[in-house]
Formats: sequence, structure tokens, C-alpha cells
Amino acid sequence: MVAVHDALDSRSAFPGGRHLAGRDAELGVLRELVDDLGRGRSGVLTISGGPGTGRSALLEAMLAEARAAGLNTAAAQSSPLETDLPYSTVAQLIALLCPPEQLTRISSVWAEGAATNAPIPFLRKHFLGLARDRPLLFAVDDHQWIDPWSLAWCHALSRHLDQAPILMVRTVRDTAPETPGGSRWDESVPVTPRRVRLSELSTSDVSDLLSRYGPVDEEFSTAATAASAGNPAVLRAVLAEFERAGLGFEARHVPRLRVHVADAVADLVGRTQRGLPAAHVELLRAITFCGGEFDFELACALAGLHGRAAEETRTALWHLGLLCESEDGPRVSTPSVAAGVLAEMEPAAREQLHARAAEIGHRAAIEPAALAELLLSAPQMRKRWVVETLVEASEQHRREGRFERATELLRRALREPVPTACRQRLLAELAAIEVAHAPVASDGRLRQVLTDAAGIGDAGLLVRAADLLVSRGDAETARRELAIVCARTRNPALDALSRLADEECGPEPELLATPLPPLPDEPADAAQAGVLAWRYARLGRRPDLVRTFARQALSSRDADAPLGPRIAACRALACRDDLEEAAAGLTAVISDAGRRGARAAAAHAFVQRAVLSVKDGRFPAAAADLAAAERELPLHCWHPAMLPHYLATKIAALLRREQVAEAEQVAATELPPGAERGMAFGYLLHARGELKLAAGDAATALGYFQECGRILRAKEWLNPAVLSWRMPAAIAQGRLGEARAATRLVGEELELAERWGLPGLLEPVHRAALSALAVAGSDSSGPGSAGVPAMGAALPAALSVPERRAASLAARGLSNKDIAEELGVTVRTVELRLTKSYRKLGIDGRAQLPADLGE
Repeated sequence: MVAVHDALDSRSAFPGGRHLAGRDAELGVLRELVDDLGRGRSGVLTISGGPGTGRSALLEAMLAEARAAGLNTAAAQSSPLETDLPYSTVAQLIALLCPPEQLTRISSVWAEGAATNAPIPFLRKHFLGLARDRPLLFAVDDHQWIDPWSLAWCHALSRHLDQAPILMVRTVRDTAPETPGGSRWDESVPVTPRRVRLSELSTSDVSDLLSRYGPVDEEFSTAATAASAGNPAVLRAVLAEFERAGLGFEARHVPRLRVHVADAVADLVGRTQRGLPAAHVELLRAITFCGGEFDFELACALAGLHGRAAEETRTALWHLGLLCESEDGPRVSTPSVAAGVLAEMEPAAREQLHARAAEIGHRAAIEPAALAELLLSAPQMRKRWVVETLVEASEQHRREGRFERATELLRRALREPVPTACRQRLLAELAAIEVAHAPVASDGRLRQVLTDAAGIGDAGLLVRAADLLVSRGDAETARRELAIVCARTRNPALDALSRLADEECGPEPELLATPLPPLPDEPADAAQAGVLAWRYARLGRRPDLVRTFARQALSSRDADAPLGPRIAACRALACRDDLEEAAAGLTAVISDAGRRGARAAAAHAFVQRAVLSVKDGRFPAAAADLAAAERELPLHCWHPAMLPHYLATKIAALLRREQVAEAEQVAATELPPGAERGMAFGYLLHARGELKLAAGDAATALGYFQECGRILRAKEWLNPAVLSWRMPAAIAQGRLGEARAATRLVGEELELAERWGLPGLLEPVHRAALSALAVAGSDSSGPGSAGVPAMGAALPAALSVPERRAASLAARGLSNKDIAEELGVTVRTVELRLTKSYRKLGIDGRAQLPADLGE
């Protein structure tokens, strides 16, 4: 039996059997049977195993050994394509065993009774005669596909094995169905049938196999076993690729291993398909394409199969290992098998199959999401239900957070011929989703919608597109585009959005060829009310109208009212210290933005709500909203002009919690080009100034505050309730010994605050305290003098309304618990407000609180 071992152990013979190394028990059976045949004893052997386990390789090794021993050998390969061809298997054996002059006579014998068993006695005698002359080993590979006539001949011959030395060998796939009557091979034979089963390789087997080629990492051998499922044929292909590339079996090559395994499985599947009948291939393709959603009957309809033929084909594919069974019916056994099925199809054929599957699925009313997956790869179908299905499925994916898939479905919908108005709506929906992963493309689509939709007069669509573009933060582009749109389409909401974009542009916007439409003194709709409220708030004028207009904007029952003006209204309410009302308005905006898929607007609203939480001392809530804003819109997708407001709010929240190091990390964030072109940049400068002031770098802080003030003044953002830059700048100047300049800034702050009516700043005692502070500062001898810190101690006006109320009650002697009950908040909230008040006032505790803080 040296030849068998040589065949199994020779490196060059690996494709034929090296992967069987280590199976000593199986090899022992082979050795025994071949030796017995050489001694004139007949036998019957069945070699079984799954696809790729080496059945054919073992058979080749036996044949090689028999030939080396001088025995007569022949092997036939059965195929499902020849199952209905009479004596197709026997014909292969005869062609190998008989001399040419006998083939004509033998062919004439079975031609006369090809449809019957008439030739069997003649063929049986002929093979027995050959075996008497020289012991005969004949084999049938893939015996499960043998034609019934050849099978009957095998049965007839097996009953006469005691008359001549014959070794009959067959290979079958595990669990493969026997051809009717096939089990008789193992019954009523005059010898004891033998069976060798080749199982999948274990991890130790794989490790042993790989070690014959070089050192092996344990992680690599484990991954190879798992990826290949212990299939020797797959491993053989992978080994060949690794040898070709000169790679070792190291853990770092595991990703490449998995790629090669997938390719090998796909290649095996392809070769298997090419040997299958057309009906088998059609059903396999149908189940591959839509088995996850179609039941078996629908898959059969797609393949054009029905009844018994469909069931038989299904069973055959299962036995080939191409299908597996699940609760919902047959499915492709592995993703690699699916890849192999797809690889065998031309792109055009795949598209047509997807189209047919979509048609059948539509008629069967399968779920839109499943139907949409088929439509993704189908060609243009020019049917209304196609677009409706894709849009519905896209909306479902968007609601469930699968934004890239939702985008893909809408792009597919746009490949269908649809009316112009419908196309524009689809573009707007697509832009809203794309903002989270393709923001530049999103902006481009919105500009296209604004350009094209103006021509068809769809005001609602124009408002939605404009709102999305403004909320995205590209104020300059929105301002330019809306100037053109507003000149062609008169609409109050569009006018309001154009002005809102103008509000957010930096102090030096480009000149417009077409002027923006003016806003009336009295708003025509809720959008104009929100923008007017914000305009008056940043100017510090008409505080009575700010609250009225803001509430008008937020109370609108228009479900499609633009979101940007509502956010502006909430910012205006915050300037009036109506924090709870503003927070409620922002919460409603976040909810509506989620319903509409306006992710940029939702992110903007989250940041604004975080600003309110910072102002009110609710820092965990601020951190949660900032994190939600980033989840809603990843930071790399924020427009450069919008990002600074997020960073500024995060710095402020960290600084209020005295997390200076963390705040410095945020402040050091590298800004993208264009970040300084919007008004949000002023907030970042202010936050950086506060950070430097807390770190004791008054000079740098003053520079930040002054640049912030320059930007705000240039755009007439004058109200200190919007962003109070003068007071911290005055503190910085005081620390630098510039008391006179500090006094001037404090005076400006008081004047603006008085015009606005900000609570606390108008009281004479506060005004007198600030004046005294300025005088005290003027006596200081320089930066860091003793008189300057008093500046912080005389700033009760810097307290917010909630802080002032808590501090006033504490000054009266109430405990924290009593204050909490009085204000209807938790004790922890009271502690935070008092701590913040002490820090702003520059005092150590409640004993130093002024007697009259006001409420």
C-alpha cells in the first residue's frame, strides 16, 4: 500500500489527496480492500462525505494503488445531466475497459433494448469475464446521480461477486438520495459491504495539514477551520493562493484567509452549478435572490417550477449542500454559496431576474422593504408602484436609523421616469437623508430643488428645501439662492427663511444682485413671526413684541411649518429668560424634525436646548443634548459655519463644571475652512475667551472678547442677553489694570440692558455697585492689583433669574431644602445654582451674599 500513502503524503499530489492525511482508519480500509482484491477476493465499498471532503481524491488514490499492483481499473463519473440517459455510466466503464473492436458489438446489444434491462445479462457476463482474466476495480463517482439502467446493472453484477474478483467502489454525498432501488447494492451480495465516511476536518486536522507547509499560528488554524467549515477542497484552494502569494499562516493574514475561503466556496458552487440541469439552476437562483422573503411557492413561480418537479429539485439542491432548511422554507446555505450563484450570472440576467422577482413579489403583496431590495438591482421598470414602494421602504429605513440604505432606495427611485414635481420632492427627501453621510451632495440637491421647483410653483416644496438648507448652516449659500427664489415666488415663509439666513451670515456677506425681500412690521405667518422675534431680540429692542411673536411662531398648527424660524423663536424666548418655554419649543422642534427626517435642524435644536441647560445650571442635561446632536448629525457632516456653536456650547458646559482641561481639548479642535464665516464663530470666540479668563490669561481672553464684540456689533447683535461679551471683557481689562476701559464697557452693558429690560440690571443698587466697581478698578496700580478682584464681587446682575432667586432666598436664611420646596426644584438643583452664584459674585458662601439681590 505504499502507493496510497505516497498519493496522500506527496506535496505534488495534494490536489488529489494530501488533505486526507491523518485519517489512518479510512486508509486502513482502503489498504485492506486493495490487498484482498489482489488475492482474488471481491468487495464492495461506499465512500461517503459532504461536498469537498475528498471523496474523489480518495477514489483516485485507490485507483492509483490498484494500477500499481497490476489490477484492472476503470472509473465513471455520474452526473445529474445524464440521469435520464440509458446506461450512461456503464458506457464510460466500457469505453475504458474494452478494446475498440468490441465496442461496436457491445453498443449494438444495448442499443436494441436501451429502454429495457435486456442488455444487463450480456454486460454482466462481459465484466465477469474481464475480472476472471485480471482482478477488476471499477468505481462510480457521485453514485447518487447514476442512471437507473446502469444502477440495475450494478445490482445484477453485485449478486455475482463470488464468481470473479471484483472490487466495486462508489462515492456518494452524505444524505444524498439513492436512486430508487439503490439500497439493493448493499443487500443480498455475497461479500460484506464496507463503508468509509469522510467528515469535515477538525481544528487539529487543519493545523496538522497546514503545518506540513510551514509554521502555523493557532489563531490562523482556528480561523481557517471556522471559515472553511473544515472542507478540504476549500482549504486546498486557499493553500494554493497562499503559496502563490508567498504568505505564511500567521494571525495577521486571517482577513485575507477569509477572502480566499469565500472565493473558493463561490468557485466550487459555480462548478457545481455548471453540472446541474437547468431547472435546478433556476430554482437555486430564485431562492438565492429572494429566498429570505419569498415562500417556497413564490420561489418556484419565479423559477417556473411546479408540483412534484419543484419538490424533487428542492431535495436535490439540499443534498448538494446548496440549500438549508429554515422555519420559513429553503434558504441558500451560506453567503459564499449565494456569491457563487451570483457570480455565474451575467449582469443583465441578474437584473432581469430581480425585475421578475419584484413583479411576483408585488402581486403577492410582500413587505415593501423586501420588495425594495429586489428593485435595487432591477432595471428601470416604468411602473408607478415601483416608486411608491421604494419611497415607502426608504422612509421605513430612515425611521429605523438605516440612513445609507434609505438613501440608496431613493436614488433608485429617481432612476424611474417620474413627473417633475414628484422628482423634486424625491430630491428634497434624499437631501434630508444624505446630510448625515454626503452633506455636499445634500446641499447640491437642495439648490437644484430651489432652482427647479420655483418654475413649477410648488411653494410647499420650496419652503421645505429652503428650511433644510438654512438649518444645515450654509447661510451664505441659502441667502444667495433664496434671494433668487423670493424674487420669482412670493411666499411669506420663504421671505422669512431668506432673512433668517441673512441673520446667520457673517459680518461681510457677499453682495447680492437681487436684494432680499423685507419683512413687514407685523408677521404674515408663523415663520415671519419667529424671525421677527429673533431680530428684535438680537437688536435688544421691543421686548414686548419678542415674547408675542415668539409664541405666535411656536403656537402655529401648521404641521409643515419650517423649523428654522421656530428655533429662532426659542432663542428669542431665552433672551427673555423664558427658559422653560423655550426648552419646550425646542423639544417640539426636535420631535417634528425627527418625523420629517430633518437631521440638521434636529442637531441645531439639540445644541440650542443644551445652551438653555448650561444657562440654567443643568449640566448633565446639556451634555446629553450635545451628545444627541452629534448622534443626529456626525460632526464631520456639520457645515463649517455651524460647527463653532456646538463647540462653544460644549466648552461652556465643561467650564461651568470646572472641567478646564476637557474644555481646553475641545477649544483646540481644528476648525474646517469656512468656520469663521458665520455668526456662530462669535460664540466660539466668546467661549475661548471665558476659558482663557478662567486660566488667568486675561490678555488673550480680552482679545477673544473684543473680536467677538467686533463680529456682533458689525451685525447689530447688540443685546447682552444674546451673548454678553462686554462684562467678561471688562473683567479682563480690570485684571490688566485698564479700569477706565472696563468702566466704559460696563456702562454700555447697562445702557443696553436697560433698553432691553433684562431683570436685575435695571435696579439702582446694581447700577451703583457696578459704578463703584469701575471707580475701585481705576485706583488699581496694574494687572493683578488688590482692587481688581472686587469686580467679580459686585456683579449680581450677572446672575440668571433662577440663580438670583435661589441666592435671594439663601440670603434670607432659608435652608437648601426650604429653597427647593419654594422653587419647586430638587435640592441638588439649588446647590448647583448657589455654587454658580457664589462663583459669579466672587464670594465664599451664603454668609457673604448681599442682603438685597432682588427676585
